[in-house]
Amino acid sequence: MPVYRTGQGRFAKWFRKFDPATVSARFTQVRDLASDRAQEGLTLFASAQDLVRPILDKYAVSGPDRAKYIGFANMLLKHAVRNKGDAAVKSAQGIKQYYVIKMGADPTICDEIIQVIMGWVTPY
Repeated sequence: MPVYRTGQGRFAKWFRKFDPATVSARFTQVRDLASDRAQEGLTLFASAQDLVRPILDKYAVSGPDRAKYIGFANMLLKHAVRNKGDAAVKSAQGIKQYYVIKMGADPTICDEIIQVIMGWVTPY
């Protein structure tokens, strides 16, 4: 019979495990590595957003809709970095469907963003 952890047990472990001195020491030890990785990742996302902005200007997308499409590009990039080949195509299709159906995004704009971010257009 499996034993499930209770909320109280989880809190007790967390309370003992996360001593401020230990956490501080761990963060200090990996600070340089974390800084390099953050710089690499933030630059990657900023570059992707720079590629998407002209598309949004072309279609006169303004206000909150710009944030929607920038978020679409960010999510595409996140999955493109993790997936390759068919997995990347399926991820892009799913993300596009979500943004078109749930967020009211224009499929044509999404296709252009996909083309810029991932280098191909998926059928809708």
